[in-house]
Amino acid sequence: MDWFLGPFKKFYDISGRAGRAEFWPFAAANAVLILALEALDQALYGANAYAFSAGYIVLVFVPFFSLVFRRLRDAGRSLYWIFLLLNVIGWVILLALLAGPSAPAPAAAPEEEADPSDSLVKTLAALFCYGVTLYWIYSLALEMERCGSPAWLQYAVVAVPFLYLVSRLYTERKRPWPDGSGIILSAYVAAILLTAISYPYFSGLIRKSTAGATAAKLQEMRASLEENVKANNMVYPADISAVIPAPPELKLPLSGHPPSKEIRVAAFTDIQDSGRWLYDGTAIRIDCTHPDPKGVSWSTY
Repeated sequence: MDWFLGPFKKFYDISGRAGRAEFWPFAAANAVLILALEALDQALYGANAYAFSAGYIVLVFVPFFSLVFRRLRDAGRSLYWIFLLLNVIGWVILLALLAGPSAPAPAAAPEEEADPSDSLVKTLAALFCYGVTLYWIYSLALEMERCGSPAWLQYAVVAVPFLYLVSRLYTERKRPWPDGSGIILSAYVAAILLTAISYPYFSGLIRKSTAGATAAKLQEMRASLEENVKANNMVYPADISAVIPAPPELKLPLSGHPPSKEIRVAAFTDIQDSGRWLYDGTAIRIDCTHPDPKGVSWSTY
């Protein structure tokens, strides 16, 4: 299993070399594993759901990229070819470059003593990057819980490698940073800054999409009810379960109500803030007095 676990153990090494026998089995196995996890996500959570697969992608991200760097160096290619990953055609070109044979290793240059100030700057930069990433992972997990989709276990798994990286900043503090680490940290910091700049444009996206999905589910149930009423000479059914035997899951962001698939039946529009669907004999509503992300009460939908 060293062919699979090896890149994880050497995730911090971007200055070494990796042959084709080390790169391709790892890349192929992870491609198959990610596809399998995506299938599991869709089986458990439905279409367009990515929980375990997304968590594993984050987990394998750093080991894979460090492996790509080592393979490029072993093939005698410039590390700047990594930027081919920015587009689909670049992926194809990069894979062709990675398939090349190993090139002779250049003569080793005499070792130079590490600059303490340089190591300190890199350590502080890494601490900033890991800290911000962990905070964002926590914030995303908290947002998912507020939207009725708690996934603390999955996000805890994603956070584990970054907690390990933080611990290494202390346990490996006397070890000099490898060559090329400055490039990786600079790209990491740049990515964080770009994400922070774009954050206001995507703030609340999860809760808004959840609210939109809830409104769409409500319209679908109302359409089913309307079709049933028309088919029965404009008589509303007394048993709503005969019309909607499997109600969709109701998620109400920021309401504090847990997800529910139950339809509460009442003789009139009796809003009790139960956090469930409500059928009052003539219409299907949402039994919740809390506001949606736009500030409109769910019960007015």
